[in-house]
Amino acid sequence: MVAIGSLLDGSATVKESAGAFIADPLAFFDMSLTKMQSLPRDLLEELQTEAVSMRFEQQKERIPTLSKLADRQGITHVGEINDALPLLFEHTIYKSYPTYLLEKGQFDKLTTWLNRLTPHDLSGVDSSGCDSIHSWLDLLCAETVLDPVSSSGTTGTMSFTPRDKSDWRTFILGGFRIQLLQKFGEPPTEADLYEKLHVCWPSYPDGHTPFFRAPHYFHEYFARGSDDHFHPMFDTPGDTDVMFLAARLRAAQARGDSRVGVPQSLLDRRSEIAALESERPARAAAWTETLVSKLSGERVFLMAPAQLMYDVATAGLAEGKTCDFAPNSTVTVGLGGKGFAMPDDWEHVVKRFLNFNGEYAYFYGFSEQTALSVRCEHGRCHLPPWSIPLILDPETSELLPREGVQVGRGAFFDLAINGVWGGLITGDKVEIDWSACSCGRTTTHISEDISRFSVEQGGTDKITCTATPEAHADALDFLTTF
Repeated sequence: MVAIGSLLDGSATVKESAGAFIADPLAFFDMSLTKMQSLPRDLLEELQTEAVSMRFEQQKERIPTLSKLADRQGITHVGEINDALPLLFEHTIYKSYPTYLLEKGQFDKLTTWLNRLTPHDLSGVDSSGCDSIHSWLDLLCAETVLDPVSSSGTTGTMSFTPRDKSDWRTFILGGFRIQLLQKFGEPPTEADLYEKLHVCWPSYPDGHTPFFRAPHYFHEYFARGSDDHFHPMFDTPGDTDVMFLAARLRAAQARGDSRVGVPQSLLDRRSEIAALESERPARAAAWTETLVSKLSGERVFLMAPAQLMYDVATAGLAEGKTCDFAPNSTVTVGLGGKGFAMPDDWEHVVKRFLNFNGEYAYFYGFSEQTALSVRCEHGRCHLPPWSIPLILDPETSELLPREGVQVGRGAFFDLAINGVWGGLITGDKVEIDWSACSCGRTTTHISEDISRFSVEQGGTDKITCTATPEAHADALDFLTTF
């Protein structure tokens, strides 16, 4: 089997290695964080260049929207990383469907739209009988290799990204288990790779947003399938339609408009939103008791938004309760979401409750790709080797030099992802540094200070096309015409 050692000792060519790399990047790097983050930069560039060329060859005829975009620009080959720039998809493409399809529950047409964004053939899926977003996503997961995710719809519009099940493996196992549990510079231990960890999840155990679906895979890859090692706050899946309704209601209220734009059958479920919120305090109290009593001395994996964890910690401390996890536990508590004003002492309160004196694990990622960039001890988020960073001028979308320190719009090519095209232009303003990091990792790294252009621009994010305007317009017209 071709792996990183074969490339380094010369027994495999870069082309042979690139094939094995994109087939299974975790196996290629022997499930080792150190090997993932130690490949000499020039050799990694060669490997990535060959791999991006292979990815285009594999997908150019299989992803209809990519085919349209490439054909309109006369692109038949990607020989260099920069050649992929005109083929990058804007992040907004995953919510480009006509909104009436969701409002009227036309899931057969939504399936046609999604089919134009993935290499997996969905033409045999009959979704005409679906009566909700949740049932539609359940159907796709049950009848295809896809396990797509929806956004939370905070703007009133949901995006849908056709990840497949292998993408979830790369995301959870490669992003979290390998990068968060292992120590750079040391080989992985059996415990790092295979030990059952107690997964403490402050929300629903399943669902279809990334935050609701991720625990399904944490149960598989961290708890190793053990229900005794899986501790979600709720015991039923998060309902995608109720979440969509709540987002639409908030958006209508912000506009001062009574029109919500959802089917009456969904509007009739408004009472469920209040019911879920009324249930939350009791669920949080029971979850707190599990953390404090049942998991004392155990190795846990806990990841929670700061807003939620602060409420849990405040209530727990008021009752004189604190946690006592094993010292090799992994804890991530971070700020997220919109419209939350946290107290200045929130981190101190949470750490007192968790009895945790270390640094929270921190990472950067997004639902359209599998790559997670994990923060090193010098505060830099290092990209995994299957993520190729590009950075664009925020005004013109012209490619900035891939060297030194650059600030602009982040764009990335995910060599590992299989459910969608790997090239993506994000809505994020990032600082990317191609120079060496003091931690010893050889990969490109990003500042943890990341912001959204939509926030800077008052709620909108206008991206200048990297493709020719005609090619972009044709591809979008093809994608959204029924």
